[in-house]
Amino acid sequence: MAASQDLRGSRYRSNGSAAYDIRTYGNAVPKPRGPGLPEERPRPVRRQRVKAKTAVSPFAALGLVAAALMLVMVIFSYVQLYEATSEVGRLQEELAALQEEQQALTSQYEGQIDLAAIETRARELGMVQPTSIETVYLNLTSADRAEVLGEQSPGFLASVFQALRGAVESLVSYLS
Repeated sequence: MAASQDLRGSRYRSNGSAAYDIRTYGNAVPKPRGPGLPEERPRPVRRQRVKAKTAVSPFAALGLVAAALMLVMVIFSYVQLYEATSEVGRLQEELAALQEEQQALTSQYEGQIDLAAIETRARELGMVQPTSIETVYLNLTSADRAEVLGEQSPGFLASVFQALRGAVESLVSYLS
């Protein structure tokens, strides 16, 4: 401060840190900036990012199609499983009803059997009880052997073809 008071009469003035020529600015003294004001910063210029155009790989497209097909097949198999389970439940209920009906019919049939009426009818037809002479005993101690002749089983390729044909037919019948 003492230096600025000594120079008041001179042509140089100071605002604390630098001296300047009064003639250049005229009589106007620049206003000093306050110590608490921040300096003005330039705003950053926003640049738009340019994205490179990416091409879809044919393998990725093929994988997406394969995944979609597998998803459809899984859903179709769950639908078939649900239908089969429903059909099994319905058939089990029908079987139980038929077994009850069979028991009722068997008891009704056994109730109508009259052994005395059967004996009377057999005598009318000329039938008699067998005597001890007419009774024949068989010796069945030898081993039994039975041979069942049936159709020959188809080859491996024929059975695979039949299985594939059955799967395609069931798919077509389900979708139609």
